[in-house]
Amino acid sequence: MLLTKAKRDKDGEEEEVGVVGPLEKIDDPVRMYLTQMGEIPLLTREQEISLARKIEITRLLYRQKVLESAIAAMAAVKIFEDVDRGELAFDRTLKVEEVDKQDISHRLPENVATIRRIIDRNRDDFNDWVGKRKRISRRDEMGVARRVRGRRKKGVVLLEELGLQIKHIKPLMEQVKSACDEMSRLESEVSALRKARRRKEFLPLQDSLSELMGRASESPERLRRRVEQIDLRFNAYEEAKRQLSSGNLRLVVSIAKKYRNRGLTFLDLIQEGNTGLMKAVEKYEYRRGYKFSTYATWWIRQAITRSIADQARTIRIPVHMIETMSKLRNVSKRLLQQMGREPGVDEIAAEAGLTVDEAKRVLKIAKHPISLDRPIGESDDSYFGDFIEDRSAESPVMSATHRMLKDKIEEVLQTLNYREREIIKLRYGIGDGYTYTLEEVGRIFKVTRERVRQIEAKAVLKLQHPIRARKLEGFLEGAGL
Repeated sequence: MLLTKAKRDKDGEEEEVGVVGPLEKIDDPVRMYLTQMGEIPLLTREQEISLARKIEITRLLYRQKVLESAIAAMAAVKIFEDVDRGELAFDRTLKVEEVDKQDISHRLPENVATIRRIIDRNRDDFNDWVGKRKRISRRDEMGVARRVRGRRKKGVVLLEELGLQIKHIKPLMEQVKSACDEMSRLESEVSALRKARRRKEFLPLQDSLSELMGRASESPERLRRRVEQIDLRFNAYEEAKRQLSSGNLRLVVSIAKKYRNRGLTFLDLIQEGNTGLMKAVEKYEYRRGYKFSTYATWWIRQAITRSIADQARTIRIPVHMIETMSKLRNVSKRLLQQMGREPGVDEIAAEAGLTVDEAKRVLKIAKHPISLDRPIGESDDSYFGDFIEDRSAESPVMSATHRMLKDKIEEVLQTLNYREREIIKLRYGIGDGYTYTLEEVGRIFKVTRERVRQIEAKAVLKLQHPIRARKLEGFLEGAGL
């Protein structure tokens, strides 16, 4: 497969890799990905701006349609109240310019109170309409709908003034969908039970349905239409993001190439880089005048380096320690070039502004652990752990010696009679390792302590006979005794 030559544009963006020449059959997933990526045309500056505007518009329409729902609006109000109480971080919840923070902080309680009143009034109007819908005129019904719709739009304006971050909108959408599904289920069950004339069973369900409709300030049919519109706008927003991101996949590949051989596969690096690319798509502000590739490069690098720090090592190292390790590595390379030799730890520590102990600790952490199960060579017959001595294990020589000694002792003891042999075993712990006292042995054989001592002395005297002792002399010499 052929790749286009690396390019670098005038703004200093990373090299871009294109793929040319289709292949009929590709087994390598990386080559397959690059081939498919090469079929996507690059975006011009005008196309980037056009797609960025499209993302901005579809995002706004999607946000507004979600926040028009009373269920989503009430959930958003609770988020803002948590921010006002300090339970949620301001900067991580609201997207507000630094100069506007103080103004938004002062406006937040007032906006939240107004939105609550709007939701309550809409609920009251809706419940009043439900109670009178059989008697209310078409004109009055249209008037109620117009008031509710107007208040909703005002509520959306107040909510958007507070700048809820886009990451919080999707959970609100899911709440609306969940309420719609529950409402449809209750409506279906109530209808079935009413047809079956099972009044006692459908009345509690009817109350639950009415309560849910009151919370949504919408009928089941109207809420279903709202969910369909939300889905359409959400899909349009996602498609606009996809178009902008797919046109910059080459940028991810070119950056990911620079981080190979750091513990993650090339495909994993590309996947993490694509995650950073999607974040850049969501946060890109074309009005600032930057090219998208310039803006996205930082997000892609950040995603890749963070994933390497989190996943590349068997034992995870904190991100702040990764930065210190990188600093020491760069200092070491610079000193090597300046001095023409490997710098010492004290020299690296002094240059990096750390103590010697801190530098030693960081350099020790920087060493990669080696798996004991790593194969040696190309075959899987031997592993790295097979070549490491187990100091706690008994050597084969000592194991064989102990086995031979045990056999010889057993052979010598067989020359004694039964009582003498058993008393020697009990008194010297041969067999179970426990040495019995004279009194304990006496209770076993039902004799006195003195008699046990006499039998033991007689047995030891027999074992010292040259014919028996000669069989054990070699073991005493080997032990240096």
